[in-house]
Amino acid sequence: MDIRFPFSPAEVAKVRCVQFGILSPDEIRQMSVVQIEHSETTERGKPKVAGLSDPRLGTIDRKMKCETCTANMAECPGHFGHLELAKPMFHIGFMKTVLSIMRCVCFNCSKILADEEDHKFKQALKIRNPKHKLRKILDASKNKTKCEGGDEIEVQGQDGEEPVKKSRGGCGAQQPKITIEGMKMNAEYKAQKKKSDDQEQLPEPVERKQTLTAERVLSVLKRISDEDCQLLGLNPKYARPDWMILQDDLTHQLAMIIRHNDNLRRQERSGAPAHIISEFAQLLQFHIATYFDNELPGQPRVCVLPKMLLFNPMFIEWLKELVEYGPHPPPGKTGAKYIIRDDGQRLDLRYLKKSSDHHLELGYKAFS
Repeated sequence: MDIRFPFSPAEVAKVRCVQFGILSPDEIRQMSVVQIEHSETTERGKPKVAGLSDPRLGTIDRKMKCETCTANMAECPGHFGHLELAKPMFHIGFMKTVLSIMRCVCFNCSKILADEEDHKFKQALKIRNPKHKLRKILDASKNKTKCEGGDEIEVQGQDGEEPVKKSRGGCGAQQPKITIEGMKMNAEYKAQKKKSDDQEQLPEPVERKQTLTAERVLSVLKRISDEDCQLLGLNPKYARPDWMILQDDLTHQLAMIIRHNDNLRRQERSGAPAHIISEFAQLLQFHIATYFDNELPGQPRVCVLPKMLLFNPMFIEWLKELVEYGPHPPPGKTGAKYIIRDDGQRLDLRYLKKSSDHHLELGYKAFS
């Protein structure tokens, strides 16, 4: 028997149910004891404030107490910090669910696309299992090419009241086909036909096919009403669709994410071109995705940079820094272990003594 907890005659409560949900951005911020701003862990031999070893997160030193709970190293449970992302990012664990929801709702007004007279939709209303309910709503919505306006849906009244009809208020907008390609979500519109001569009227390619940023998807998910959330099998009290997009993140070993998040914010503040900001955002998305799952199909592991960025001159200077630090980088820094030249030759930095051997050119790869 554990003598730290004396016997109590109080009756033990019984667990009746367990409710799973998703932490909202506000809940994450409330749970957090510190906003992480620096990728460095120490400064002048001490834990860096607002860094990954901030004393408020807990202590790993027997001589120091946690600045949050004042407990020592043995008794402090550890506390969460959070990182405010420069832009919303996809959570790789929710990508498929987000895709299903995006295919169920209007891309313009976020109303459910399914026709309430459809037998599949009526069947979905009777299903209690949330996963099966979403699948049924998706089955009734996926082939809709237009958001129908003015439809009404029968909503069950409270406390035995008569059901009431409520307008679904669709907007009539054309719907794109939404797909996932790796860590990207795409929306593609079908070519419109002229009614007069039945000739295809092709919109501009940029308009027909778009790569959806997490920010754009978040704007669609935020507009989904609580009533429609329930129809999709989600309890808005515990798991709204927009909570599946990362706006901040619980932190643990996130130096690379913090560094690339800072880089992205710096580029935005300096007014960098849109394609440059997009590339920095994709690099941050890569590190966030591999933080949650480092075995993603079709994606390199976290120690390998995306090909698109390996050949970008903007990252040469950063790669040079990795090579300079080598396999034994200073505290808080990341270094490279070897280089692969464009001809496939592999150079192990542990055994390269000449500085000329550290030379990098476009097409070379640095691995940490």
